[in-house]
Amino acid sequence: MRSAIELTVGRGDSTKSPSEITLAPQVKSVINLAIDEARKLGHSHVGTEHLLLGIVRESESTAAKVLGSFGVSLEAVRHNVIATLGQPHREVGASAPAPISRETTRNYFAGPFDRFSDRAKRVLALAQDEAMRFNHNYIGTEHILIGLIREEEGVAARALRTLGVELDKARTALGFFVGRGDAATAPSEITLSPRTKKIIELAIDEARRLGNRGVGTEHLLLGLAREGEGIASGILESLGITMNNVRRAVMETLGQMKPDVPTNVYANTLVVAGPFDLLDDAAKRVLSLAEEEARQMRHNWIGTEHMMIALLRSDGVAQRALQELGVTLDKARAGVFKAVPPKETDVAEITVTPRVKTIIGRAIMLAGPVSDRVEPQHLLLALVADPAGIGSQVLAELGATPEKVRETVDRLSAG
Repeated sequence: MRSAIELTVGRGDSTKSPSEITLAPQVKSVINLAIDEARKLGHSHVGTEHLLLGIVRESESTAAKVLGSFGVSLEAVRHNVIATLGQPHREVGASAPAPISRETTRNYFAGPFDRFSDRAKRVLALAQDEAMRFNHNYIGTEHILIGLIREEEGVAARALRTLGVELDKARTALGFFVGRGDAATAPSEITLSPRTKKIIELAIDEARRLGNRGVGTEHLLLGLAREGEGIASGILESLGITMNNVRRAVMETLGQMKPDVPTNVYANTLVVAGPFDLLDDAAKRVLSLAEEEARQMRHNWIGTEHMMIALLRSDGVAQRALQELGVTLDKARAGVFKAVPPKETDVAEITVTPRVKTIIGRAIMLAGPVSDRVEPQHLLLALVADPAGIGSQVLAELGATPEKVRETVDRLSAG
Protein backbone atom coordinates (compact mmCIF):
# COMPACT_ATOMS: atom_id res chain seq x y z
CA MET A 1 0.00 0.00 0.00
CA ARG A 2 2.80 2.41 0.90
CA SER A 3 4.60 1.59 -2.32
CA ALA A 4 1.47 2.25 -4.34
CA ILE A 5 0.94 5.61 -2.63
CA GLU A 6 4.54 6.63 -3.26
CA LEU A 7 4.21 5.57 -6.88
CA THR A 8 1.06 7.67 -7.20
CA VAL A 9 2.09 10.90 -5.47
CA GLY A 10 5.87 10.56 -5.14
CA ARG A 11 7.96 11.73 -2.20
CA GLY A 12 8.41 15.24 -0.84
CA ASP A 13 11.64 17.17 -1.25
CA SER A 14 12.42 17.44 2.44
CA THR A 15 11.39 16.23 5.87
CA LYS A 16 8.58 18.25 7.47
CA SER A 17 8.12 18.92 11.16
CA PRO A 18 4.70 18.11 12.66
CA SER A 19 3.89 21.80 12.96
CA GLU A 20 4.26 22.21 9.20
CA ILE A 21 1.78 19.45 8.29
CA THR A 22 -1.75 20.54 7.44
CA LEU A 23 -4.89 18.72 6.28
CA ALA A 24 -5.41 18.55 2.54
CA PRO A 25 -8.83 19.77 1.28
CA GLN A 26 -9.78 16.20 0.32
CA VAL A 27 -8.97 15.01 3.85
CA LYS A 28 -11.26 17.69 5.28
CA SER A 29 -13.93 16.46 2.88
CA VAL A 30 -13.37 12.84 4.00
CA ILE A 31 -13.74 13.86 7.65
CA ASN A 32 -17.02 15.66 6.91
CA LEU A 33 -18.25 12.63 4.98
CA ALA A 34 -17.20 10.36 7.86
CA ILE A 35 -19.27 12.45 10.26
CA ASP A 36 -22.21 12.16 7.84
CA GLU A 37 -21.74 8.37 7.59
CA ALA A 38 -21.78 8.09 11.39
CA ARG A 39 -25.00 10.10 11.49
CA LYS A 40 -26.60 7.93 8.81
CA LEU A 41 -25.69 4.79 10.74
CA GLY A 42 -27.08 6.22 13.97
CA HIS A 43 -23.71 6.31 15.72
CA SER A 44 -22.78 8.92 18.31
CA HIS A 45 -19.07 8.75 17.44
CA VAL A 46 -16.81 8.68 14.38
CA GLY A 47 -14.80 5.49 14.10
CA THR A 48 -12.35 4.00 11.62
CA GLU A 49 -15.28 2.50 9.71
CA HIS A 50 -16.76 5.94 9.08
CA LEU A 51 -13.40 7.31 7.91
CA LEU A 52 -13.11 4.43 5.43
CA LEU A 53 -16.67 5.04 4.22
CA GLY A 54 -15.75 8.71 3.83
CA ILE A 55 -12.74 7.76 1.69
CA VAL A 56 -15.02 5.64 -0.47
CA ARG A 57 -17.41 8.55 -1.00
CA GLU A 58 -14.52 10.90 -1.86
CA SER A 59 -13.95 8.84 -5.01
CA GLU A 60 -11.48 11.28 -6.60
CA SER A 61 -9.05 11.10 -3.68
CA THR A 62 -5.60 9.54 -3.96
CA ALA A 63 -6.62 6.88 -1.43
CA ALA A 64 -9.59 5.83 -3.57
CA LYS A 65 -7.39 5.68 -6.67
CA VAL A 66 -4.79 3.58 -4.86
CA LEU A 67 -7.48 1.14 -3.77
CA GLY A 68 -8.59 0.95 -7.38
CA SER A 69 -5.03 0.14 -8.45
CA PHE A 70 -5.30 -2.99 -6.27
CA GLY A 71 -8.43 -4.00 -8.16
CA VAL A 72 -10.64 -3.13 -5.18
CA SER A 73 -13.91 -1.46 -6.17
CA LEU A 74 -15.18 1.30 -3.90
CA GLU A 75 -18.59 -0.38 -3.74
CA ALA A 76 -16.89 -3.57 -2.51
CA VAL A 77 -15.16 -1.60 0.26
CA ARG A 78 -18.45 -0.06 1.35
CA HIS A 79 -20.15 -3.44 1.22
CA ASN A 80 -17.49 -5.06 3.40
CA VAL A 81 -17.57 -2.26 5.97
CA ILE A 82 -21.33 -2.64 6.40
CA ALA A 83 -21.02 -6.43 6.47
CA THR A 84 -18.29 -6.22 9.13
CA LEU A 85 -20.45 -3.90 11.23
CA GLY A 86 -23.14 -6.53 11.09
CA GLN A 87 -20.88 -9.15 12.70
CA PRO A 88 -20.31 -9.51 16.45
CA HIS A 89 -17.08 -8.18 17.96
CA ARG A 90 -14.70 -11.08 18.58
CA GLU A 91 -11.07 -11.68 19.43
CA VAL A 92 -8.54 -11.94 16.62
CA GLY A 93 -8.18 -15.55 15.56
CA ALA A 94 -11.61 -16.55 16.86
CA SER A 95 -13.78 -18.72 14.67
CA ALA A 96 -16.43 -17.20 12.43
CA PRO A 97 -19.78 -16.47 14.05
CA ALA A 98 -22.49 -19.10 13.94
CA PRO A 99 -25.34 -18.58 11.49
CA ILE A 100 -28.08 -16.25 12.69
CA SER A 101 -30.74 -18.14 14.59
CA ARG A 102 -33.59 -17.21 16.88
CA GLU A 103 -31.37 -17.91 19.87
CA THR A 104 -28.43 -15.81 18.69
CA THR A 105 -30.38 -12.94 17.15
CA ARG A 106 -30.40 -10.87 20.35
CA ASN A 107 -26.61 -10.52 20.50
CA TYR A 108 -25.61 -11.13 16.88
CA PHE A 109 -25.68 -7.64 15.45
CA ALA A 110 -23.33 -4.81 16.37
CA GLY A 111 -22.56 -1.44 14.84
CA PRO A 112 -25.64 0.13 13.23
CA PHE A 113 -27.74 -2.77 14.46
CA ASP A 114 -27.14 -2.12 18.13
CA ARG A 115 -30.11 0.26 18.03
CA PHE A 116 -32.38 -2.43 16.57
CA SER A 117 -35.05 -3.93 18.79
CA ASP A 118 -35.08 -7.69 19.29
CA ARG A 119 -38.01 -7.93 16.87
CA ALA A 120 -36.13 -5.94 14.21
CA LYS A 121 -33.06 -8.16 14.63
CA ARG A 122 -35.29 -11.20 14.31
CA VAL A 123 -36.65 -9.81 11.05
CA LEU A 124 -33.09 -9.72 9.68
CA ALA A 125 -32.53 -13.29 10.84
CA LEU A 126 -35.76 -14.39 9.15
CA ALA A 127 -34.76 -12.47 6.02
CA GLN A 128 -31.50 -14.46 5.93
CA ASP A 129 -33.51 -17.64 6.37
CA GLU A 130 -35.64 -16.67 3.35
CA ALA A 131 -32.54 -15.95 1.29
CA MET A 132 -31.28 -19.46 2.10
CA ARG A 133 -34.70 -20.91 1.26
CA PHE A 134 -34.44 -19.43 -2.25
CA ASN A 135 -30.71 -20.27 -2.62
CA HIS A 136 -29.84 -16.56 -2.77
CA ASN A 137 -26.43 -15.33 -1.58
CA TYR A 138 -27.72 -11.90 -0.54
CA ILE A 139 -30.41 -10.39 1.66
CA GLY A 140 -32.54 -8.18 -0.56
CA THR A 141 -35.53 -5.98 0.08
CA GLU A 142 -37.73 -8.90 -0.91
CA HIS A 143 -36.30 -11.05 1.90
CA ILE A 144 -36.73 -8.20 4.39
CA LEU A 145 -40.41 -8.00 3.40
CA ILE A 146 -40.91 -11.73 3.98
CA GLY A 147 -39.07 -11.43 7.29
CA LEU A 148 -41.41 -8.64 8.37
CA ILE A 149 -44.43 -10.82 7.55
CA ARG A 150 -43.01 -13.89 9.29
CA GLU A 151 -42.19 -11.99 12.48
CA GLU A 152 -46.00 -11.86 13.05
CA GLU A 153 -46.19 -9.83 16.27
CA GLY A 154 -44.50 -6.50 15.49
CA VAL A 155 -46.08 -3.28 14.25
CA ALA A 156 -44.96 -4.00 10.69
CA ALA A 157 -46.53 -7.48 10.63
CA ARG A 158 -49.81 -6.09 11.95
CA ALA A 159 -49.79 -3.26 9.44
CA LEU A 160 -49.15 -5.69 6.59
CA ARG A 161 -52.00 -7.91 7.81
CA THR A 162 -54.41 -4.96 7.71
CA LEU A 163 -53.38 -4.50 4.07
CA GLY A 164 -54.16 -8.14 3.32
CA VAL A 165 -50.55 -9.21 2.71
CA GLU A 166 -50.24 -12.98 3.12
CA LEU A 167 -47.00 -14.93 3.48
CA ASP A 168 -47.76 -17.48 0.75
CA LYS A 169 -48.73 -14.81 -1.79
CA ALA A 170 -45.64 -12.76 -1.03
CA ARG A 171 -43.39 -15.83 -1.39
CA THR A 172 -45.05 -16.74 -4.68
CA ALA A 173 -44.48 -13.22 -5.96
CA LEU A 174 -40.85 -13.34 -4.81
CA GLY A 175 -40.34 -16.56 -6.75
CA PHE A 176 -41.92 -14.98 -9.83
CA PHE A 177 -39.82 -11.80 -9.64
CA VAL A 178 -36.47 -13.35 -8.72
CA GLY A 179 -36.65 -17.12 -8.99
CA ARG A 180 -34.50 -19.62 -7.12
CA GLY A 181 -30.73 -19.84 -7.11
CA ASP A 182 -28.93 -22.83 -8.59
CA ALA A 183 -27.23 -24.03 -5.41
CA ALA A 184 -27.65 -23.88 -1.66
CA THR A 185 -25.96 -20.94 0.10
CA ALA A 186 -24.18 -21.05 3.45
CA PRO A 187 -25.03 -18.34 5.99
CA SER A 188 -21.46 -17.01 5.88
CA GLU A 189 -21.84 -16.36 2.13
CA ILE A 190 -24.94 -14.20 2.47
CA THR A 191 -24.43 -10.44 2.32
CA LEU A 192 -26.65 -7.38 2.36
CA SER A 193 -27.65 -5.96 -1.01
CA PRO A 194 -27.07 -2.22 -1.62
CA ARG A 195 -30.83 -1.57 -1.46
CA THR A 196 -31.09 -3.39 1.86
CA LYS A 197 -28.29 -1.24 3.23
CA LYS A 198 -30.23 1.79 2.06
CA ILE A 199 -33.39 0.53 3.77
CA ILE A 200 -31.47 0.09 7.03
CA GLU A 201 -30.18 3.67 6.77
CA LEU A 202 -33.72 4.89 6.04
CA ALA A 203 -35.11 2.85 8.95
CA ILE A 204 -32.66 4.54 11.32
CA ASP A 205 -33.74 7.91 9.90
CA GLU A 206 -37.44 7.01 10.26
CA ALA A 207 -36.86 6.15 13.92
CA ARG A 208 -35.18 9.53 14.38
CA ARG A 209 -38.08 11.32 12.67
CA LEU A 210 -40.57 9.59 14.94
CA GLY A 211 -38.57 10.51 18.03
CA ASN A 212 -37.68 6.89 18.81
CA ARG A 213 -34.33 5.86 20.28
CA GLY A 214 -34.55 2.30 18.92
CA VAL A 215 -35.28 0.89 15.47
CA GLY A 216 -38.31 -1.39 15.35
CA THR A 217 -40.04 -3.42 12.67
CA GLU A 218 -42.23 -0.41 11.85
CA HIS A 219 -39.16 1.64 10.94
CA LEU A 220 -37.85 -1.12 8.67
CA LEU A 221 -41.20 -1.19 6.85
CA LEU A 222 -41.28 2.61 6.62
CA GLY A 223 -37.73 2.53 5.23
CA LEU A 224 -38.77 -0.09 2.70
CA ALA A 225 -41.74 2.03 1.61
CA ARG A 226 -39.60 5.16 1.42
CA GLU A 227 -36.95 3.48 -0.73
CA GLY A 228 -39.79 2.49 -3.04
CA GLU A 229 -37.86 0.97 -5.94
CA GLY A 230 -36.70 -2.44 -4.73
CA ILE A 231 -38.20 -5.84 -5.47
CA ALA A 232 -40.15 -5.68 -2.20
CA SER A 233 -42.08 -2.64 -3.42
CA GLY A 234 -42.70 -4.47 -6.70
CA ILE A 235 -44.12 -7.44 -4.77
CA LEU A 236 -46.42 -5.20 -2.75
CA GLU A 237 -47.58 -3.30 -5.82
CA SER A 238 -48.28 -6.59 -7.59
CA LEU A 239 -50.65 -7.27 -4.68
CA GLY A 240 -52.36 -3.92 -5.27
CA ILE A 241 -50.66 -2.09 -2.38
CA THR A 242 -48.98 1.28 -2.89
CA MET A 243 -46.14 2.62 -0.77
CA ASN A 244 -48.47 5.35 0.50
CA ASN A 245 -50.86 2.59 1.65
CA VAL A 246 -47.99 0.97 3.55
CA ARG A 247 -46.95 4.19 5.29
CA ARG A 248 -50.53 5.01 6.27
CA ALA A 249 -51.09 1.49 7.64
CA VAL A 250 -47.96 1.73 9.78
CA MET A 251 -48.91 5.11 11.22
CA GLU A 252 -52.48 3.97 11.92
CA THR A 253 -51.20 0.80 13.61
CA LEU A 254 -48.85 2.89 15.76
CA GLY A 255 -51.81 5.06 16.71
CA GLN A 256 -53.74 2.03 17.95
CA MET A 257 -50.94 0.81 20.22
CA LYS A 258 -50.94 1.46 23.93
CA PRO A 259 -47.73 3.20 24.97
CA ASP A 260 -45.53 0.69 26.77
CA VAL A 261 -42.36 2.58 25.88
CA PRO A 262 -41.19 6.14 26.55
CA THR A 263 -43.75 8.81 25.70
CA ASN A 264 -41.77 9.98 22.70
CA VAL A 265 -42.56 6.79 20.79
CA TYR A 266 -45.33 8.22 18.61
CA ALA A 267 -43.80 11.64 18.23
CA ASN A 268 -42.28 12.88 15.01
CA THR A 269 -38.92 14.57 14.74
CA LEU A 270 -40.23 17.58 16.62
CA VAL A 271 -41.30 15.86 19.79
CA VAL A 272 -37.98 15.00 21.31
CA ALA A 273 -37.17 17.65 23.87
CA GLY A 274 -37.86 21.13 25.16
CA PRO A 275 -41.44 22.39 25.07
CA PHE A 276 -42.67 19.26 23.31
CA ASP A 277 -42.09 17.31 26.51
CA LEU A 278 -45.11 19.24 27.82
CA LEU A 279 -47.43 17.52 25.31
CA ASP A 280 -49.31 14.41 26.38
CA ASP A 281 -49.25 11.25 24.26
CA ALA A 282 -52.45 12.16 22.40
CA ALA A 283 -51.11 15.62 21.50
CA LYS A 284 -47.82 14.12 20.32
CA ARG A 285 -49.77 11.72 18.18
CA VAL A 286 -51.57 14.69 16.60
CA LEU A 287 -48.18 16.01 15.47
CA SER A 288 -47.23 12.60 14.07
CA LEU A 289 -50.51 12.45 12.16
CA ALA A 290 -49.94 16.01 10.93
CA GLU A 291 -46.57 14.94 9.54
CA GLU A 292 -48.22 11.96 7.87
CA GLU A 293 -50.83 14.23 6.27
CA ALA A 294 -48.08 16.53 5.01
CA ARG A 295 -46.26 13.57 3.45
CA GLN A 296 -49.43 12.27 1.87
CA MET A 297 -49.90 15.68 0.21
CA ARG A 298 -46.19 15.78 -0.66
CA HIS A 299 -45.74 19.03 1.24
CA ASN A 300 -42.33 19.79 2.69
CA TRP A 301 -43.84 21.61 5.66
CA ILE A 302 -46.21 20.87 8.53
CA GLY A 303 -48.79 23.64 8.68
CA THR A 304 -51.98 24.43 10.56
CA GLU A 305 -53.90 22.73 7.75
CA HIS A 306 -52.20 19.40 8.45
CA MET A 307 -52.67 19.84 12.20
CA MET A 308 -56.38 20.50 11.72
CA ILE A 309 -56.84 17.26 9.78
CA ALA A 310 -54.76 15.40 12.37
CA LEU A 311 -57.05 16.67 15.15
CA LEU A 312 -60.00 15.16 13.29
CA ARG A 313 -58.15 11.85 13.14
CA SER A 314 -57.32 11.84 16.85
CA ASP A 315 -59.50 10.77 19.75
CA GLY A 316 -60.92 12.90 22.51
CA VAL A 317 -62.52 16.28 23.09
CA ALA A 318 -61.00 18.01 20.03
CA GLN A 319 -62.29 15.42 17.60
CA ARG A 320 -65.75 15.29 19.21
CA ALA A 321 -66.04 19.09 19.20
CA LEU A 322 -65.27 19.30 15.49
CA GLN A 323 -67.66 16.45 14.70
CA GLU A 324 -70.44 18.14 16.67
CA LEU A 325 -69.90 21.25 14.56
CA GLY A 326 -70.37 19.21 11.40
CA VAL A 327 -66.72 19.07 10.35
CA THR A 328 -65.97 15.70 8.77
CA LEU A 329 -62.61 14.39 7.66
CA ASP A 330 -63.65 14.42 4.00
CA LYS A 331 -64.85 18.03 4.17
CA ALA A 332 -61.72 19.14 5.99
CA ARG A 333 -59.43 17.46 3.46
CA ALA A 334 -61.41 18.94 0.56
CA GLY A 335 -61.03 22.42 2.06
CA VAL A 336 -57.29 21.95 2.58
CA PHE A 337 -56.78 20.52 -0.92
CA LYS A 338 -58.49 23.60 -2.33
CA ALA A 339 -56.33 25.98 -0.29
CA VAL A 340 -53.00 24.17 -0.74
CA PRO A 341 -53.19 21.43 -3.41
CA PRO A 342 -50.98 18.34 -3.11
CA LYS A 343 -47.62 18.46 -4.87
CA GLU A 344 -46.57 16.03 -7.59
CA THR A 345 -43.27 14.79 -6.19
CA ASP A 346 -42.41 13.14 -2.88
CA VAL A 347 -40.37 15.04 -0.30
CA ALA A 348 -37.56 13.77 1.90
CA GLU A 349 -37.31 16.44 4.57
CA ILE A 350 -40.25 18.14 6.28
CA THR A 351 -40.01 21.23 8.46
CA VAL A 352 -42.47 22.89 10.80
CA THR A 353 -43.85 26.29 9.90
CA PRO A 354 -43.27 29.14 12.36
CA ARG A 355 -47.06 29.44 12.68
CA VAL A 356 -47.36 25.89 14.00
CA LYS A 357 -44.54 26.50 16.47
CA THR A 358 -46.41 29.58 17.68
CA ILE A 359 -49.62 27.58 18.03
CA ILE A 360 -47.86 24.95 20.13
CA GLY A 361 -46.49 27.68 22.38
CA ARG A 362 -49.97 29.18 22.73
CA ALA A 363 -51.40 25.73 23.52
CA ILE A 364 -48.85 25.33 26.32
CA MET A 365 -50.03 28.63 27.82
CA LEU A 366 -53.70 27.63 27.46
CA ALA A 367 -53.08 24.31 29.22
CA GLY A 368 -51.01 25.83 32.03
CA PRO A 369 -53.80 26.95 34.39
CA VAL A 370 -55.73 23.65 34.24
CA SER A 371 -53.34 20.87 33.22
CA ASP A 372 -49.67 19.97 33.47
CA ARG A 373 -49.76 18.56 29.94
CA VAL A 374 -50.99 19.92 26.60
CA GLU A 375 -53.92 17.90 25.25
CA PRO A 376 -55.38 17.90 21.71
CA GLN A 377 -58.17 20.32 22.68
CA HIS A 378 -55.54 22.87 23.69
CA LEU A 379 -53.97 22.53 20.27
CA LEU A 380 -57.39 23.05 18.67
CA LEU A 381 -58.14 26.16 20.73
CA ALA A 382 -54.72 27.60 19.88
CA LEU A 383 -55.26 26.80 16.22
CA VAL A 384 -58.62 28.58 15.90
CA ALA A 385 -57.22 31.57 17.84
CA ASP A 386 -55.04 32.28 14.79
CA PRO A 387 -57.48 33.51 12.10
CA ALA A 388 -54.70 33.87 9.51
CA GLY A 389 -53.83 30.14 9.58
CA ILE A 390 -55.17 27.90 6.81
CA GLY A 391 -56.49 25.40 9.36
CA SER A 392 -58.56 28.06 11.10
CA GLN A 393 -59.80 29.48 7.79
CA VAL A 394 -60.94 26.07 6.51
CA LEU A 395 -62.80 25.42 9.78
CA ALA A 396 -64.50 28.83 9.58
CA GLU A 397 -65.63 28.11 6.00
CA LEU A 398 -67.18 24.87 7.29
CA GLY A 399 -69.07 26.78 9.98
CA ALA A 400 -66.71 25.99 12.85
CA THR A 401 -65.92 29.54 13.86
CA PRO A 402 -63.49 30.24 16.71
CA GLU A 403 -66.38 31.18 19.00
CA LYS A 404 -68.30 27.96 18.29
CA VAL A 405 -65.18 25.83 18.68
CA ARG A 406 -64.31 27.40 22.05
CA GLU A 407 -67.89 27.03 23.31
CA THR A 408 -68.11 23.39 22.25
CA VAL A 409 -64.69 22.47 23.66
CA ASP A 410 -65.52 24.15 26.99
CA ARG A 411 -68.82 22.29 27.23
CA LEU A 412 -67.34 18.89 26.37
CA SER A 413 -64.38 19.43 28.71
CA ALA A 414 -66.72 20.35 31.58
CA GLY A 415 -68.82 17.24 30.94
